[in-house]
Amino acid sequence: AYPQNGEYYGNSYNQAPPPQQSYEPSNTQYPPPPPQDYGNNGGDFKGAKHYNREPKFRDLWAALLFLAQFALFVVIAALFIKSLPSTAFKNSGKAHNTKDFFSLPTMIMWLCVLLVSIVFSIVYLGLMQMFAGKMLVISFWFAVVSMIGTGIYYLAAKIWFAGGIMLIFGIFYALMWFSWRHRIPFSKLVLEVVCHITRRFPSTIAISVGFLLIQALYSAFWSLAFAGSFKHMQQYQSCSTHTDRNGRQYQSCSNVRQILAWVFMVFSFYWTSSVILNVLHTTICGTFATFYFFEGSPQGYPTKNPTLSSLKRAMTNSFGSICFGSLVVAIIQTVRAVVRAIRSQGDDNVVLQLLACCADCILGCIEAIVEFFNKYAYVEIAMYGKAFVPAAKDTWTLIKDRGVDALINDCLIGNVLQMGAFLCAAVVALVAWLYITITKPEYNTTGSYTAPIIIAAFVLAMSMFMVLLKSIDSGAATTFVCLAEDPDAMARNNPQLFAMVRETYPQVVRGVHAVERF
Repeated sequence: AYPQNGEYYGNSYNQAPPPQQSYEPSNTQYPPPPPQDYGNNGGDFKGAKHYNREPKFRDLWAALLFLAQFALFVVIAALFIKSLPSTAFKNSGKAHNTKDFFSLPTMIMWLCVLLVSIVFSIVYLGLMQMFAGKMLVISFWFAVVSMIGTGIYYLAAKIWFAGGIMLIFGIFYALMWFSWRHRIPFSKLVLEVVCHITRRFPSTIAISVGFLLIQALYSAFWSLAFAGSFKHMQQYQSCSTHTDRNGRQYQSCSNVRQILAWVFMVFSFYWTSSVILNVLHTTICGTFATFYFFEGSPQGYPTKNPTLSSLKRAMTNSFGSICFGSLVVAIIQTVRAVVRAIRSQGDDNVVLQLLACCADCILGCIEAIVEFFNKYAYVEIAMYGKAFVPAAKDTWTLIKDRGVDALINDCLIGNVLQMGAFLCAAVVALVAWLYITITKPEYNTTGSYTAPIIIAAFVLAMSMFMVLLKSIDSGAATTFVCLAEDPDAMARNNPQLFAMVRETYPQVVRGVHAVERF
């Protein structure tokens, strides 16, 4: 069995080769990694030589454009928020006496949602660190049970097609266990390595909490502005009277300015939210890369606080590159939002519905591909301080020529995170339901707010969970990139993981693509 909870991390890094291990299902014996001469300079690896020691400002134009749009959003949001009801947030009485949704008791409910999400996420992170292998198995069968349970529910509700599809998917997913179970030892070891580094740098969790609060405050500010836009933009509505072929008159209204304002606000939300999350992602990636290149070297780390230094680079020198990559995704997401709005407004036009559905599907595929490459491009940016375009090109080379996609596909850590996100969302949604049921606010006497509040709490909790556990996702991504970029550094810091990868994925560690070109 493999060492638990990072037992193979000793205080001395010039240790003897690891003992031979067996890896199911082949039971192949791993030879020890080749001896390495790390020299007296410490961190003398290909990756360390090109590490982002003296970063330069990259993609400055994107940073300036982002700041300009954010300033414009703040101005517009201030105008919209002024249009909210004068009684908003002024009700400080008991929860059941409030008649206005925008009230202090409602804000207390959302604060409870935030706190429960944070506590649940931290507890779940601890369980991942203590029971890595078991969590991988549980997450797999949790997905199977969820799909089959959903299918049975749909069949009971006489939604035959959806129920049949979910049952089929659940059964096929269960059968995949026989081909996926051999991935568990590798995924377990990666998860243990990532959790070990997270414990080594608890600042990665602290900074995740900080960015969660930033994202929550921004989302609340944006939501208030969007709610106020309805009343503020009514003054720009223009209506005209028309007569149909039967001689009956009808009124048609349009508000082009309101539509443009909404499109801009949606675009601004997507871009700003993406920048916030990607700054966090790049910061954590920089911390993990520092560990892989410099942990245990005689010269030590290039900075006293790797996380703080990585955050500084992400917020200054690499901020333009982060804004550039986030801009591409935000444009695609905004276009998708517009297409979905067209779909919702064109119920009677079958051709328009079909075209909009196809466009939404295509854009969804493009968005997934771009986000996948961006995730690993930001690792290159964090490690080497590259501009976005060179980082994206090198990411493509890394994935295409080095076989990193095999590592990514065989890693089941994403299943554990998805299960945690679902459980966190379910618990928080239950808390929101209990709060609104017990307090019985007057604005919800008919129950019309119950479903929207539960859905909003579910979505917000899932998003907050993924932000808080960004250290795990970003750490796994950095592990794969560092392994492909500089196998020697991985052989020193994680000899057992290196041996497993060398045996199972030899194409990943056969050499390193050139990094001198940037």
